[in-house]
Amino acid sequence: MTRTEFMGELQRSLSASMGSGAVSGHMRYYQDYFDTQLGMGKREEEIAEELGNPRLLAKTITEAAKREGRGERIAEYDEVYEDTAARERQSSNLWKYRLPGWLWLILVFVAVVVIVGVVNSVIVAMLPILFPVLCLILLLRLFRRK
Repeated sequence: MTRTEFMGELQRSLSASMGSGAVSGHMRYYQDYFDTQLGMGKREEEIAEELGNPRLLAKTITEAAKREGRGERIAEYDEVYEDTAARERQSSNLWKYRLPGWLWLILVFVAVVVIVGVVNSVIVAMLPILFPVLCLILLLRLFRRK
């Protein structure tokens, strides 16, 4: 079962026994849950399988709400999960940023220009010393052949 199928079935099941505010809260919770699990490398089908049958899940949620006398909303799910999900998103975003391809090309181009510039500067700085030495070596070789 895909994420879309799971969420659709869960929403239909919850809507039958809860108000729209409570349904929205639970749907947000499970959207965030899917996002977190996908970020950890799991597939949609695995996540849906771990959660089980959405109709049974909806029935469990509504029964728990009735037992606790909160027919409209189970606050602990939203409040606890939102705090941990926000922290996970903040910490994981620091390590998941990727540079676009065009920016990599610019960085490589700048690196090549800098390397060529440094090599050129070294050669230009050494020319006053190397040129006379090379001329002297060339003259010595010419005179040795004769």
